[in-house]
Amino acid sequence: MLERISLKLTRSRPVLIAATAILSTITGTLANEVRLDEHLPENSISGLREILDAAMTEAESIQLRDLTEQDYEGRRLVSKSAQNPNLRANVTYRKEQDFEEDESRIGDRLLYSLTLSKSLFHWGALEANRAKGDLNLEVEELKTFETYRSLALDIRKKYLDILVAKKEAELASKNFERAAARLKLEQERLKAGTASTIQVYNLEVALNSIEIDQLKKDNALEDQIDVLARLSGVPSAEIASGLHSGIPQQALLSAEEIASLEQFFDEGVNQSSAIQTQSKSLEISEKDLHISNQRLKPKIGLSIGLTQYELDEIGRRRAEEIVYAGISVSWSIFDGKATKGSKVSAIARIEQVKRQFESAKSTYEFNLQRAKKLLDLNARILERDEKALTQASNYLRDTKKDFESGRSSPDDLEKVEISYATQEVRTNKSRSEYYNALASLSSLLGFDPFAQKFIDQRNQ
Repeated sequence: MLERISLKLTRSRPVLIAATAILSTITGTLANEVRLDEHLPENSISGLREILDAAMTEAESIQLRDLTEQDYEGRRLVSKSAQNPNLRANVTYRKEQDFEEDESRIGDRLLYSLTLSKSLFHWGALEANRAKGDLNLEVEELKTFETYRSLALDIRKKYLDILVAKKEAELASKNFERAAARLKLEQERLKAGTASTIQVYNLEVALNSIEIDQLKKDNALEDQIDVLARLSGVPSAEIASGLHSGIPQQALLSAEEIASLEQFFDEGVNQSSAIQTQSKSLEISEKDLHISNQRLKPKIGLSIGLTQYELDEIGRRRAEEIVYAGISVSWSIFDGKATKGSKVSAIARIEQVKRQFESAKSTYEFNLQRAKKLLDLNARILERDEKALTQASNYLRDTKKDFESGRSSPDDLEKVEISYATQEVRTNKSRSEYYNALASLSSLLGFDPFAQKFIDQRNQ
């Protein structure tokens, strides 16, 4: 059973954005329920949820979307205004003198007019223009949801990359410490005459290379933290202080559970924000064609007004006030083929958007299939790396016991420690890739609870 809750934006008009539907429960054909929300990384990695929380309000991309929506809300009001009554006033104050009259003096004159006008019938062109304003705003709202969704995915990925980089930096630091200790030991042996100069020189060269690698790993970690800080609006120092020691192990979805998600792909396509955007773009192009078809037809309007003007009557000038009301009919007989050109353009745009709409659907279906395959692949890889890490941990434990009992040399223990640390980094990379694939598929299906949570809040 696939349950979806559609989001309505609380504006003066009810606007339904289907692509912001939330996938709250996914139950496959298996007996066990597949709860994707329970497997997302922010549920098991400390620090990530707080950064996601802050980014949904502090990120520059979100703030820009708020301003963009305000812009299109204003444009929507402008598109609506043509159907509303229009009240215009004109007031002129001037100094005047009539030179045709003897002994005329400079006098004051106040002229004014007040007109109320209303479009009555434009063959549906005004209604279509108003609908375009609504549709354009809805497209921007869809883009806002997409910004939330992509931002949440990007932050998850970058945070996971940072945790992997932290493990790599720790491994590089351990390698440097071991190499430095080994060099110090050989230098002492050289002084005692039990080691050769070439042995010390080779260790010095190796230590220099290891130190450079450590510097690069430390710089990569700092750089990734700064990139996440810029993206999320959270200070780098705050991110660094709250970093988890690594990516924790979690229960994996089985191959059967991953395969069962495919039954929800059709509904995911229907709820895709990219596809909904193309659908609304098609409606906008159809409205443009309708407007173009009405350009040369007669237009009917109503006007009511009050005006004052000067009137010559038997040689005298006096102010005259007139109240009037009337219906006007206007139309363009020939506009230099501008109407024909706008029709050709509108028809071409309709065909273009239709193709983009079909392309968006096929691309979305293709991406869903890719995401499912990638999740399945990464789950298989991670399963093997988790086993390898367990084996490395057991091997390290046994080697330590052998070393304590004298059955293993320091070199043996060092090699096993390096092997374990290397496998730990590899397993953290696999966990990161699995989490990213899981989050990507969940998001494509229309389910990103973190993005949805903040969209609901901002529209309350």
